Amino acid sequence: MKKRILLVLTEFPPAIGGMQTHAILLSSHLHKMGYHVNIFTYRSADDPLEIKKVDDSFPFPVYRKLSRVGYHYNLKILTDFIKKHPQDLVYSSTVFYGILEKLTGIKTVCRSVGNDIMRPWIAYPFKPGSQVASNAWLERKLYNFFKKIDKPEMVEVIFREQRLLLTVKSAKSASKILANSEFTRNLLLDVGVPSKNIEVMVGGVDAEYFKRPAFLNIRELRQNLGLPAGRKIITTACRLVDKKGVDFLITSLAATNPQISNMHLVIVGKGRRLSRLRKLAYSMGVDEYVSFVGSVPYEQMPPYYWASDAFVLASTVFRDPVTGLADAETMGRVLLEANAAGTPVVATESGGIPSVISHGVNGLLFQENDVTEFLSRLNELFENDDMRRGIVRNGIKLARDKFDWSHILWTHERVFALENHILSPAKAAAAPLP
Repeated sequence: MKKRILLVLTEFPPAIGGMQTHAILLSSHLHKMGYHVNIFTYRSADDPLEIKKVDDSFPFPVYRKLSRVGYHYNLKILTDFIKKHPQDLVYSSTVFYGILEKLTGIKTVCRSVGNDIMRPWIAYPFKPGSQVASNAWLERKLYNFFKKIDKPEMVEVIFREQRLLLTVKSAKSASKILANSEFTRNLLLDVGVPSKNIEVMVGGVDAEYFKRPAFLNIRELRQNLGLPAGRKIITTACRLVDKKGVDFLITSLAATNPQISNMHLVIVGKGRRLSRLRKLAYSMGVDEYVSFVGSVPYEQMPPYYWASDAFVLASTVFRDPVTGLADAETMGRVLLEANAAGTPVVATESGGIPSVISHGVNGLLFQENDVTEFLSRLNELFENDDMRRGIVRNGIKLARDKFDWSHILWTHERVFALENHILSPAKAAAAPLP
């Protein structure tokens, strides 16, 4: 008899991104391995025809019934479904739904990328009014407002204490949490999750997809991408938000005097800091040495890595000066992609990055906001051919042998097999409601 697994995937196509890629690969893999898969995800504001096309492409049901606002409303939907359709295991892509183990008696495995602890976005954390807050029309209005405001952190402090309380309680309830880095593991330990319930699982890259072609005309490739052919191309790919340190990269570029250093910064991504970053590049007199590429679909990213002399991620642990909320790079999937693409990496020794990049092995690390050390690392990379070739070689090997999706899926399957049994009815009945 097929094992039944309920996947609570808070991010799912047609949106694109690392979490969506993880959701597609995991659900499809489990189906191929013989699991009976049911997916629950958020309602989508995308075109209904496009959503139907996406959902019909999967050989298992996708229920778009969850609210981005009403947490307790979602718990009721999920527990009602489990009562009608008993499951062998529950998996959640965040720790928010670890509480389902206490509510249903079904073993629950969660994934954590750290931000669910640092910034627990359970929008409306109270039972009274949860159904009203989950009204589709109201939810859409609130969500669109949140996305447009310049300082969403101001909204995040509302009900923060209650949201954090629910998040921690839920995290402690799950049988197992797969943390994406040692940094995330430490966040979980700090809020009281038992060490035995946490397993670090770093990675998630399609190493073959990003593999550099054996024969590549770099000049022609750069021309096709609209990038300068004769400069040292330094690329970063990220959301344009404070923690990513893009302003630091522009300031560092100016410090090199790019007319002499011949460096050119390529910024792939979009975000609410775009206008500010453009102004910074202009004010520092380096705007002609900076290319703002904008958002690039996942499928079109490999050529940007191949065209680059180095890939840089300058993330910092950013603390909002008004709200005090922290934000950090808890892993950095783009680093794995750069490794797989054979592009040498320079990154900050910040957050979860050291779980991906080992200094001198598959990249070089520098301290946050240290311009002198950063430029020194770049010079090392460009001037030491043997070191650069070793870093590239190690990066490709690690991407293939350690960080590839195949290893991530195998880890999930192994954990599911270990956790795949049901709590006693007595224990389930005694579990208090959150």
